[in-house]
Amino acid sequence: MAELTILVFLLAFFALITVFTAAQCSTNGLPIVRDISKLPQDSYGIPGLSHMTVAGSLMHGMKEVEIWLETLAPGARTPIHRHSCEEVFVVIKGGGTLYLASNSHSKSPGKPEEFRIYSNSTFHIPVDDVHQVDYLSVSPFCCIGLRRFFWFNVIMGAN
Repeated sequence: MAELTILVFLLAFFALITVFTAAQCSTNGLPIVRDISKLPQDSYGIPGLSHMTVAGSLMHGMKEVEIWLETLAPGARTPIHRHSCEEVFVVIKGGGTLYLASNSHSKSPGKPEEFRIYSNSTFHIPVDDVHQVDYLSVSPFCCIGLRRFFWFNVIMGAN
């Protein structure tokens, strides 16, 4: 029961951030309540990925924030990449390893740090830090992500 309470609190927190961030932009025509099972999904060419933008800048007329739901098949991983913004994740189901190279601003960043991620955990990615998430679960991995809108920039291919 405590896990459900924490999850509901985090979702409400993300929704509140979205409302405050998007307060100055037009969302005319956007339904107040939407069925996320009917939203479009994409894989962005990553095998095993299902990415769904729940609320986001271009798609929903919001000013600067994106909230999305991602599911990955067992054994899937993101490419090694970085963003010009912070990201925050809430892991709903499954687990894996976050690889984070905070020293990636140098020419030779070296070995990344490894962090275990798991159901009911949260993690954040600092601005411009190279990272990858490897999903090791036997069941699908599911997370909610929040970030300021930006253009996705992959700097290296998937391993």
